Amino acid sequence: MIAFIENHPQLFSLGTVIVFIMILLWLIQHFTIRYGKNVLMYLLPYAEGLWQYLCRQSLLIRFRAKHPAFFGFLEKRFRRQYFHGLTLTLSMFVVGYILALFAGLVEDVVTADSIVTTDLFVSQHMSVLHETNIVPAFIFITSLGSTPITCLIVLLTAIICAVVRQPYLLIGLLLSTIGSTTFTFLSKVVFQRARPIDILLNEQTYSFPSGHATISIALYGFIAYLVVRFSNHFAHQVRFLSLAIFLCLLIGLSRIVLNEHYLSDVMGGFLVGALWLTIAISVMEWLTTRGKIDWHIAWSAPQRYMMLLSIGVVLIATCIYAIFYQFPLLG
Repeated sequence: MIAFIENHPQLFSLGTVIVFIMILLWLIQHFTIRYGKNVLMYLLPYAEGLWQYLCRQSLLIRFRAKHPAFFGFLEKRFRRQYFHGLTLTLSMFVVGYILALFAGLVEDVVTADSIVTTDLFVSQHMSVLHETNIVPAFIFITSLGSTPITCLIVLLTAIICAVVRQPYLLIGLLLSTIGSTTFTFLSKVVFQRARPIDILLNEQTYSFPSGHATISIALYGFIAYLVVRFSNHFAHQVRFLSLAIFLCLLIGLSRIVLNEHYLSDVMGGFLVGALWLTIAISVMEWLTTRGKIDWHIAWSAPQRYMMLLSIGVVLIATCIYAIFYQFPLLG
């Protein structure tokens, strides 16, 4: 074991990262399923009690009497009863926070901060893996974020939405995927960052941010949201969400292993995808309050089989794409 680590330090580091991610996600999933609901039900009364306590404070009472309209506006922003309350407030907070993180990452990349040094170190570390047997596996994984495969997934998802008679879901699906893709394309044009030198598969576009990382969050994240919303089983919701997160992380990791992108490119792609996913989910929740989406439909057996068939079609198409398009690029 020690000899293997000494002879293959890069492979050991990669395996350690993957195992760490798997263990961390399993622990989060386990504790969320076991204690998540109880913790939430325990904290909600305390949150409401804290608000009632604050409302009885003399300073807040004077502020409310002096600025009733503004206080009423703030109070409505934290109500859970309707979309324009707590839901919209949290959505705007998440969007603002993601934009701040993205702006900070852009500043670090542009000013060649320490993140760039880390990028070069990781890129050189991963370039050693090009001659190992793990390359085919990561080419298959990275193919799940390619344009042809993601377009196929969008098409199949749209067909399923039409079959279950929920056409308004297409608004969120297209908003998340097209919005994030357009944002990524414009960002590449603006920053024009060159890809790593030891790139394994030839790409014609710029490096920052990673389009594969972006679409993995925007598309697979939105599909995970749909599954969670349609499911009534809490454990199933948590498990599928964990699976989606793991898939997105693997796709992002594949771009680094194949040296298609720097680490900061993948981080930027994740942030862009999360930004548009949050916007799309917010729109879906707004449409739900308008009665446009019914999350409590009964899925028939043929519809379930159609969903499983779609997954099979995507996996087969990914294999074909990887074998006949990606693998020839290795030469």
